[in-house]
Amino acid sequence: MPAPVMYFNVEVVQFWQGQKEPLQPYPLHWVIYIPTGPGIGNTYHILGNMDTYTIDFRRNQPYPNPDAWRGSFAVGKVAAHQLTLMERHLASIPIARHDPRWNCQSWVWESLRHLRHQGFNISWEIRLSDLQTQMYCLLEDWEYGRI
Repeated sequence: MPAPVMYFNVEVVQFWQGQKEPLQPYPLHWVIYIPTGPGIGNTYHILGNMDTYTIDFRRNQPYPNPDAWRGSFAVGKVAAHQLTLMERHLASIPIARHDPRWNCQSWVWESLRHLRHQGFNISWEIRLSDLQTQMYCLLEDWEYGRI
């Protein structure tokens, strides 16, 4: 009998990046995170600024900055044997530079859309506006101590 297929959740996780000045926070940093074991997982995101963005993958590591965590939202699942293929797809997502409207949240959304279209199990019921609303609600839940 073949071994059962192991699946991991695919989550969008957001991290606080500080404020320009009081009540003017920077956009939250979004990553794609796949928990692979107790307290560890794979983080896929872009680093830098609009002139220097680069893709960064961290495998089987704790959250990159746990004190800045502001919520996680499950958007799908991936089979363990598909992680390498998924990473190849994520590495192919174009990075826009010198565009102040484009940031890590744009990259995460474009990545999720691409993975869906490639047949990965990313929910088709999530639109960008839904994801933005969910992430905002998670931030508010964190601020009020609900998560």
